[in-house]
Amino acid sequence: MKRLATALCLLAAPAIATADVLAFKAGAAAWLAEGSGPAFDAGEEQQLSLTAAFEHPVPLIPNIKLRYWDYAEEDRNRPLELTTLDAILYYEILDNPLIDLDLGVSATNFQDGRAPGRGSFEGWLPQLYGTVHVPIFGSDLGVYGEAMATSWDDTSAYDLEAGLAYTLDMPVLDLSLRLGYRQVENDFDDFDDFSGKVEFRGWSLGLLIDL
Repeated sequence: MKRLATALCLLAAPAIATADVLAFKAGAAAWLAEGSGPAFDAGEEQQLSLTAAFEHPVPLIPNIKLRYWDYAEEDRNRPLELTTLDAILYYEILDNPLIDLDLGVSATNFQDGRAPGRGSFEGWLPQLYGTVHVPIFGSDLGVYGEAMATSWDDTSAYDLEAGLAYTLDMPVLDLSLRLGYRQVENDFDDFDDFSGKVEFRGWSLGLLIDL
């Protein structure tokens, strides 16, 4: 119940959150992720990560963002697989030349999960969500961070990414080139009859388009 109360407090944020324009954002990243899980440990392999977001000027209605990534590798012919889709509702808490801050909640769908010697699993988890971007004064560079985390029904998870962003302001759109480090840990406890810790970590290089 405490976790639900925290999520509801975040959803109450529109009282102080505003959005001033319509915007569509889309991004893609190559994630050089190392995967580990029960009886599994593999080196870096390139994985795909995609994002899309729609923002609007109505304060009481949250913005919408989707995040997708897929991992599928083998270690000595033993597979580790997991696909996640995050459906995020968020508000722009701060949006000014010094800082951009978004907060919200996510419903995360784990799909096609598989670890060596274990059955497949899938299901949903609620998570808290936040992202921040701080420009470096006098340059087109900035630092960014994005995070999701939860502890729900004895299962805990987090997804953290932080790095540098270089932004080009253009007449029609903004382009942001991002270099960061991303770490994901999912400690499942009887999640769709699956128990075990599944982790991913590595450097991410991506491009974000803001229309």
